[in-house]
Amino acid sequence: MIVDETYLFLNRIQERRFDEETLRILELSLVAMNLKSFSEIRSRLRNFMRSESAAIFGELSGESIVAKLSVLEFFARAFALIGDLENCLAIRYEALNLRELKSPSCLWLRVSHSEWTKFAVQSMENGFPSIAGKAYENALLCLKKDSRIEPNSEEFSEILDASENARRLRDSAASLTSSHSVQAQGAEYLRSKEVRMRTRQTHHTKNPYCTGSNLFREGIKKRNQRRLEDLRSIQMIRDTVPDSRCV
Repeated sequence: MIVDETYLFLNRIQERRFDEETLRILELSLVAMNLKSFSEIRSRLRNFMRSESAAIFGELSGESIVAKLSVLEFFARAFALIGDLENCLAIRYEALNLRELKSPSCLWLRVSHSEWTKFAVQSMENGFPSIAGKAYENALLCLKKDSRIEPNSEEFSEILDASENARRLRDSAASLTSSHSVQAQGAEYLRSKEVRMRTRQTHHTKNPYCTGSNLFREGIKKRNQRRLEDLRSIQMIRDTVPDSRCV
């Protein structure tokens, strides 16, 4: 049953059926999985969805803005269900950018600063400060546009407060992004150092001269070799010195 439900979802994706029923099938297939197969199947679904979404988004060039946003929302929800939060947030970010791009000709598509801020907070809470930083930047751009509309003093004060808050959160996201980058480099260095140490340990372990008995035997061989060389040297000296009894 689990296999049938999963393949049913995959078939609907390949048939380009991006609707609520397809999402329900995905959700049911994930709920029905046992713990042993859940991780493996979810990983396969994630890989499939990533490759398939790239192809599908390329097919949307001639579609209307409403159709594009609908497909983006579908994939954002599908990635959320399978636990791929990075791609979920990335697609939501693309949808917001698409709305903002088309907003000059369709005012109802305009993204408010509160939408950008809400998205940024979600990105921060899920551990993606780089995405959050971009969202806060867009929130500040929206607030800058709003400040040019010559609002009354109360609205202008609210815009200033929101701008200061977005600027502070943007700087915090940038700091976290930089910190994560440094930590990633440090972790990579430690991993490579550990691999080198393990490689050396493995090499020494495989070396036949590393055991105590082999080292002991090797020492005896070297000592006997030195003794043999000493004896040969003494014999050569005796052979070159004249016998006193013949003088």
